[in-house]
Amino acid sequence: MIGRACGTVTATRGGLVHVVVPGARVGDGLRIVASTGAVRARVVAVDGTHATAAPFGAVDGIAAGDRALADPSVLALPLGTALLGRAIDAAGDALDGGPRVRGRRVVCETPAPVPERRAPCAGVLWTGVRAIDGPLAIARGARAGIVGAPGAGKTTLLDAIVRHADADAVVLALIGERGREAQRRIAALDPRTAIVCATSDRAPAERVRAAEVAFAQAAALRRRGLDVLLVVDSLARVSTAARDVALAAGEPAGRGGYPPSALAILARLLEIAGPADGGTITLIASVLADGDGEDDPIVVAARAALDGHIVLSERLARAGRFPAIDLARSASRTLADAASPAHADAARVLRGAWAVLDESREARALGVAPRDAFAARAAAGEAAIDAFLLQGSEPSAPEATLAALLRLADTLT
Repeated sequence: MIGRACGTVTATRGGLVHVVVPGARVGDGLRIVASTGAVRARVVAVDGTHATAAPFGAVDGIAAGDRALADPSVLALPLGTALLGRAIDAAGDALDGGPRVRGRRVVCETPAPVPERRAPCAGVLWTGVRAIDGPLAIARGARAGIVGAPGAGKTTLLDAIVRHADADAVVLALIGERGREAQRRIAALDPRTAIVCATSDRAPAERVRAAEVAFAQAAALRRRGLDVLLVVDSLARVSTAARDVALAAGEPAGRGGYPPSALAILARLLEIAGPADGGTITLIASVLADGDGEDDPIVVAARAALDGHIVLSERLARAGRFPAIDLARSASRTLADAASPAHADAARVLRGAWAVLDESREARALGVAPRDAFAARAAAGEAAIDAFLLQGSEPSAPEATLAALLRLADTLT
């Protein structure tokens, strides 16, 4: 038997633990044996024999002189179908009141598929939300962001997608969520869904790890040939947790206060999604934005890496609209690949009409006549457009959505 490297804690600083462990490498798992119990951790920086580790929990109780053991098992957990219908934390421990999740525990490391293993996005992932499935259809294997300020309806929209999306399995990552919201979602857990949760009170390293576990779980299901929907709530909180770890480890801050590694983690995770290995991972992630988010580094990075973004409007949300999607500022880069030509053409007509109505809102309120025939048809069809885009709690079937979209486009052209 090969013995584990054993070292010693030398100090704690800023939520991180400094240890001396021979042969430690960045990414290695550690088990710190404190007087209050064992603490899982991962090495985030190395300087000779000195290493800096981010614990998956509080540093309370850890003291200089405590043992630090190299232990890959702290990064291992069961993945795949064993997690469906269950809710776990970043370590794989049950959060749903059920028994310990059974199954072979494997080290959770998920590299992104290399280009030759990827397949093109094809076919629509129907979400049951007309305002998405019609003008902003998402391809299976695409990556989309839901961008909005607090109170714009991101959580409500994500809940509807999780319940009604046409996917074989769903993985829901709750990162930095409030405990009350996490419990509500766990209580609504269904047999095709796995939840990975690290609430806002958990250590930053644990929140980052929970996101990694969710992506690894989705990849494990994809390897079984399944069409997987991965919902992350939220990417901003993943990046914030990564920023906190990096700053505590001494990395200099970059744009917007985010060290380069915080944005690199975001890019690394997002590249895992997509079609590969005979299955697909369709990613839908919320991105918290202040105001329009144009200068937010996380929003900018997410828009650059994602295949589309669904922007929620505070103005529409205040008016009680659901979903409060601003079509003029939203985009789906995979609609043309996923949808039929008739669907894509109708989506362009609807988006054009929405843009005309949005631009002329103040002028129309003052009684100014439409400037051309298309604007006149858009104004005349405003009630029909609203009826299509607004939705209650019931999902819209794909056939009904597409038929209604084509009828609406016919009236606008």
